[in-house]
This record gives sequence, structure tokens and C-alpha cells, in this order.
Amino acid sequence: MTDRRARTHPCGFALEPAQGQGFAGAHQPLISRADANAIKGIAILLMFTHHLFALPSLIRPPSSFEPLLAALPLEVYLGRLGKICVAIFLFLSGYGFAQGTARPDIWRRHLDKAGRFLGTYAFYFTVAGLVVLTVSFLSPSDEIPARIARNLGVQGLLTLGKPLVYEWWFAQTYLALILLFPVLARSASRVPWLIGLALMAFLTGALLDGRQLNPALFSVTNLLIWQLPFTYGLAFAHLERRPRWQEEFGSARLAGGASLALGAGFVLIETTAPKVLAPFLIVACPLALPSLIACGRTPAARASLAWLGQRSLPLWLIHPFLCTYLAQEWIYAGRHSLLILASLLVQTVLLAVALEAARSVLVAHLARARPRLA
Repeated sequence: MTDRRARTHPCGFALEPAQGQGFAGAHQPLISRADANAIKGIAILLMFTHHLFALPSLIRPPSSFEPLLAALPLEVYLGRLGKICVAIFLFLSGYGFAQGTARPDIWRRHLDKAGRFLGTYAFYFTVAGLVVLTVSFLSPSDEIPARIARNLGVQGLLTLGKPLVYEWWFAQTYLALILLFPVLARSASRVPWLIGLALMAFLTGALLDGRQLNPALFSVTNLLIWQLPFTYGLAFAHLERRPRWQEEFGSARLAGGASLALGAGFVLIETTAPKVLAPFLIVACPLALPSLIACGRTPAARASLAWLGQRSLPLWLIHPFLCTYLAQEWIYAGRHSLLILASLLVQTVLLAVALEAARSVLVAHLARARPRLA
């Protein structure tokens, strides 16, 4: 498989676990909003690790890093495992969306979600385009910004066709899942059928991907493949209403067993068939959930992780320009892997805070201008 690269929080991937509201009747979600934000914070760190260390072909000389252990490329393995971050984001989105399915205005709400996501994406697309064009003008001999600039256009702005940068492939798939969710939600009560169909769609997408059968404007293979963890989240939201499920989910035995199974599967796949690691992580992503929740509830880290999770969308959109395309040598200047990770995290966060402040001002200005134009 190829590695393509209440209300939604304005800075985060959509997650709407309204407390006390589920598929039918009141219940307390097993994954609270605070849990979800903390898990997304962990997923952001996994994503950064993946893009910094798991893809050595993207690290251009003189950039390089010194591993913590000379005899063991721990960063590479953690980066490879970090690919699970995409599946975790999608699981949380499917779960969060499912908490509001009892409301009658589901279609309108998801059109609103799609509009908000596309609006945020368009803002960062425009900012990135201006930066790339400026760098290309100031450094005409630099091939990278010129290559990115060729992807600027209306299609890219609408998440169609080739993404502005490889790591932005997710926008198209995520937007499609937002719009398709009201259809998927109709089958939520039939969990075996829902998961069975999702697995069949996953296998179909993997087959099409292997044969490179994909339309130019819209990646059907990405949608078929990555709907699986999204559907997992939807199914989990339905199953959590069962008392026995709630009792078992919180047990240390389940967390330990699930982590052990995921770890053993990762080692087996990585040592015998590394090319199928991404499909394995997509299929097995629920195994990571109990441990992620436990880590996210650690008092010392919970607030920081949740803060990162609330800003997951801008952090995702910004970081590849720093670590891969426009400032790689600067990010890797610390040489040691932990310093490199810290450098990327701090600088991405600072840019995200500044750009989100600017976006908030723009959104407020447009909201005030809308009544005058109506």
C-alpha cells in the first residue's frame, strides 16, 4: 500500500462527544472530550516522530540525526510505529461524530462541519502558497518551493487532485468522511455488518492501490482504505452503551493484553514484511486505544497533551514545511534526535498560535461583514 501523503473545536480534528448524548438515550461516553484531546496530543507527537525519523530518504544532506542508542535505531522504529497516528485521528473522529447521531439535523451539521474544515484548510493553503511563492522568488535556484508552487490552484484549494504537499493527502479523505458520515451512521446499530463491510472496502482499496487504479481528482483508494478506523470509531460509540463493554474496557488486563498484541504484531511485521506495516496499523489501531487513554490521563502530562490535541489541525498542516520542505536543515541543526523533535514541536506550536490568532481575526471580520452584505 502506498503511503500517500456540542461544536468542532476550530483548531482540531472534528470531535463532538456531547456528554450524555449517544445513539439512543443518555450515557456517559467512555472517551471524554478531555481524553480525546489528550490522545490527539499523543498522536501529534507520533506524527512528528514519523515524519522526522521514519523516512530517511526525505532527510537531505547535510541534515541528519544522531540516535539515542548507537546500536539500535530506536527513533526509526518509533517513527514507523508513529504511522498509526492517522488511524487514531480517524477513530476519534468517527467516535466523536457518532455522539450526535440522535439529533435530527445530522445532514445540516455535517455540511457545517465540512464547511468549517474546508475554510480552515483554505486559510492554511493560502498562507502556505504565499510563503512558497515568496521563497521561490527569493531563491529561484531552489527546486523544492518551485515544485510545491506548481500544485497551487483551485483544485488544490478544494482538496482535489494532487495535494499542495504530500502530507496534506489526508484533507481530501477526511472531508469525504465528514460528508459520508450521515450515510454510515444509518448502519451503526448493525455492528457486525458495519465492520464486515468496512473490512471489505478496506481490502478493495488495498487491491486497487496495489494496481495503482485511482482517479486523478479524487483518491478512491485512500477513502476505501482509511474509512476503516473511522468506522471502528463509529462502531465503538455504539458498543460502549453496553454495561459489560464498559466494565471490560476500563480493565488493566485489557489494556495490557491489547498493548502486548499490538507490540508483538508490530515486531513481527517489521521484521518479516515491513511493506505491509501500514495496513497492519490501520486494521489493528483499536488495540492502541486503552494504552493511549491511560497515557492521556497521566496527571503530569494531561494538560499539555490536551493543549496540543486541541490544535492538531494547524500543527499537522504547518509541520511538513518545517521538517521536510523549507526549513529542514534548521530543524535538524540540533543533531540529537530529542533536540530535533523538540525543535520541530516548539517552532510548529509558535507558528500555529500566531496563525490561529490571525485566522480568528479574519473569521471575526468576515462574520461582521456578512450581515452588511446580505
